[in-house]
Amino acid sequence: MRLLNYDIEDDSFYLFTCAELRAREAEFLDKSKIDRILKSGGPDEFTRALRDTVYAGYVNEIENSGSLEAVINSECKNAINLLAKRLKHEHLPAGELLFFEENLHNIKVVIKSIILDSDLEKLFIPLDYSYGELRNAAAAGSHENLSQSISGTLKFAVEIMKKQKNHQILEFEIEKFYLQEIYSSIKKINSRLIMDYLKHVIDILNIKNIYRSKYLKGDLDFSYFLHDNGFFPVEFMWKFKDESPDFFLKKLEQTDYADIVIKGAHALNSQSSFASFEKEEDLFYIDLFDPLKYTVSNVEIIFQFFLRKKMELKYLNIIFAGILYGIDIEEIKNKVEV
Repeated sequence: MRLLNYDIEDDSFYLFTCAELRAREAEFLDKSKIDRILKSGGPDEFTRALRDTVYAGYVNEIENSGSLEAVINSECKNAINLLAKRLKHEHLPAGELLFFEENLHNIKVVIKSIILDSDLEKLFIPLDYSYGELRNAAAAGSHENLSQSISGTLKFAVEIMKKQKNHQILEFEIEKFYLQEIYSSIKKINSRLIMDYLKHVIDILNIKNIYRSKYLKGDLDFSYFLHDNGFFPVEFMWKFKDESPDFFLKKLEQTDYADIVIKGAHALNSQSSFASFEKEEDLFYIDLFDPLKYTVSNVEIIFQFFLRKKMELKYLNIIFAGILYGIDIEEIKNKVEV
C-alpha cells in the first residue's frame, strides 16, 4: 500500500500510557515463538510452548477447558478496562472501534434471543457489557449505562425487528446502522489515521461482501450489504453488481487493496476459504500504522497496540484450533502472519 504522510501530533496526556505500552511490546510473540507454537504436536505441546510467553498464566485454564476462549475474553477485557481508564473522554470511541465486531455480534445475539424467545448467552462475548445487561436494556428500552453507539443501535434493532422478518436482511441493516454510528463518533476524535483505518475497514468489508455474494451466487440486493463512508463511494461498488468476479478483481488490482484481493481471491478459489482475505487485511493495517514509529505519545499509539494484541490473539486461536483438529501446519501458516 502507499504509505501516507500523517501529521500526527504528540499529546503529553498519553506520555505515561504510551511509555508503558512501548515497554509491553516485548510481550508480543516474535517469529521464533510463533514457529515453536506452530510445531506443537498436540494441545499439550501447545500449552508447554505458551509457558515461555506472556500467556503462561492461562495455561491451566486452556488445559482444563480445551479452548482459548477464556484467554481471549480476559485479554480483551483487560484492554477495554485500560482504555476506559486511560483515554480522554473524547477519545473513548477509538476503543469502541477496536471492538466493533464483538459489539455488533453481541447486539445481533441479543436481538436473535428476543425474536426466538431463547437464552443465547452461550453465543455472547462478555466484554464491556454482560448478556443480561444488553438483553434487559433491549427489552425494557433503558440504555443509560450503554455507549451512545451501542444504545442507538440497540434501539434501532428493537424497532426494526418488528418490521423486518427476513433475519439475514435484519442483520445487515443492524450492521449498517452500527457502522454509521461508529463513523459519527470517530469523526469527533479528530484523528485522521484512525478515521482512515475505519474507512479502510468499510472498504474491505464491502469488497468481502461482494466477493462472498458472487462466490455463493447470492441474489441479495447490494443495497443491503454495501456500507457508506469508505474511500470507495457506494456508487463505485454498485458498478460491479452485474460484472464477473474476475472483472472485479482486475479493477481492484489497481488500488491499495491489490494484495488483499489477489491473494484472497486465490485462496477462496483454491481452498474455499476467506482466511487469506483476513490475513492480508491484518498486514494492510500493520503497514497503515507504520508512521507511528516516528511519534512518542498519542491516542493512535494506544489504538495500534491493542489492534496488534487482538491480531495476535486471533492467530493463537487459529493455531490452537488447527493443532486440536490435526490440520496440516502449512495450511495453518497460510492463515496467520508469522
